[in-house]
Amino acid sequence: MTDEEAVPQVFEAGQTVQLVVEVKARRDAVSQLHAELQRLVDATHRHDDGVVRFEVGVDPEDETRYVGYEIWASRDALDRHAAKAHTQHFLSVAKQLVVDPARPLAATRWVPMRTEAPARYAVGTTAAADPPPGFAHQTFTTSDGAKLQFVTGGSGPTLLLLHGFPNTWYAWRDVMPALASTYRVVAADLRGLGDSTAGGLPNDVPTGAADVHELVAHLGCHTVSVIGQDWGGSTALAYAAAYPGEIAHLGVFEALPRGPWSDTGPGASGPWFADFHRIPDLPETIIAGQERTYLEWFYRAFSATPDVPTTNAVDEYLRTYVQPGKMRSALARYRGVEQEIAHNTKHLIEPLRIPVLAVGGATVFGSAVADNLRSAAANLRSIVIPDCGHYVAEERPADIANLIADFLTHSND
Repeated sequence: MTDEEAVPQVFEAGQTVQLVVEVKARRDAVSQLHAELQRLVDATHRHDDGVVRFEVGVDPEDETRYVGYEIWASRDALDRHAAKAHTQHFLSVAKQLVVDPARPLAATRWVPMRTEAPARYAVGTTAAADPPPGFAHQTFTTSDGAKLQFVTGGSGPTLLLLHGFPNTWYAWRDVMPALASTYRVVAADLRGLGDSTAGGLPNDVPTGAADVHELVAHLGCHTVSVIGQDWGGSTALAYAAAYPGEIAHLGVFEALPRGPWSDTGPGASGPWFADFHRIPDLPETIIAGQERTYLEWFYRAFSATPDVPTTNAVDEYLRTYVQPGKMRSALARYRGVEQEIAHNTKHLIEPLRIPVLAVGGATVFGSAVADNLRSAAANLRSIVIPDCGHYVAEERPADIANLIADFLTHSND
């Protein structure tokens, strides 16, 4: 993390360089700077040649103070790092998050007393995916201490996008820019998934609905439109049920939310993996270390579009799902079906009156998405996308962007 203006140019091109870099965050921007530093570290470990050491620590007595320790094989290697897109992105964002924007980094250079062997950073470590142009990563902390990560950009009425399993906010990456000229687009990682933390509450659909309520308040919105896919769709419906005065439009994509209309008899839970995921503790024990093998089966089995999700997308999803506790958080949604049914039974005393868009991929849920919502939504529009699987936002991003724009614009005509 090199700010050339902060570091004196006193080293020869071939000389090993050691740096100590201090960053002082604004107290209200600690979590966001923390996330940006982690992305920089991950990207540097993965992409930069000539890095011998690149580590960042936080002062245990002052959470606003970060210190970086770097060793570079040469001045040339350091210069290449300084020119990399991930370094330039960090420097640009850091100026908005630090105490002194004119001097975001305080760096001193040293000469190592001995030659250090390059660190063997973990194989498979990947950098967090960059947001689309014009978008930025942000975080906020819920009332119970969970840190929720979201990506936001654009201007206009707020549109919140929620992902499902086994995805993250990144599933919406190709849809977001097309809507940003008209809407303030926010794509959030559900609690415990992506780069959001689990907090101390159950990682189930009702908790997700409360998280959306807090996020909407954090964003300063009076009303919001919410589109969710898979578990994101279930979360969106639960939010609309509990907080009907906050939501203007609801989209449920490739999801079958549960409620008083749901069949809870034997064999009603769905495909084999739904029952498997509901077994306490066993699935995450079996999956541990085999996350790529397990999740790639879902990406292949439920997509109707070759090479979608893309290799880069799968890498981004796996970056988070292999982290400790992430699979347990994902499986908690399956284990919380009874709580979801109880929540929607309590709050959906009568059908929703807001416009609701049900979208299904023809090869997976299809028209079942709308059929499942008939008793929950009085103003329901159904779309089935031909030759499309479960990952509608990735398989048909242009179509989905157009559908959303049309729905938000003309649903009250």
